Amino acid sequence: MYYIIYIYFTHTGDLMIKECKHCGESFDTQSPTKKRVGGYINECADCVEELGTETAVRYRGVIDGSGKMAALSIVAFDSQEDADAYVQTFNSCGFGRRKTNNCNTIKHRHVGFMAGNDNHKGKN
Repeated sequence: MYYIIYIYFTHTGDLMIKECKHCGESFDTQSPTKKRVGGYINECADCVEELGTETAVRYRGVIDGSGKMAALSIVAFDSQEDADAYVQTFNSCGFGRRKTNNCNTIKHRHVGFMAGNDNHKGKN
């Protein structure tokens, strides 16, 4: 009797199936759940969520439309929930309107900013 063993490789030749260093279970490093929760390459998604070992910073880019060129802000967050809430709150006001929403109540820090050009036609 012959057994065929399939080993999954990415396009770079790295193994996609790893063994978790915490629970010993095999898991796919390229699965959508693993990509969503993050963690080290040798930690399964369940252990990352249970143990809270993900330490990566969540970044979001938000654009404010004003003038000839929109202003771009890159904002860092401590959690996925804060990042999603900030973007949802930021986008609820629409382009060019004053941001009188809850953006300042959500914990964040600005990492980068590129100001737009407010020079409209006919203005100096």
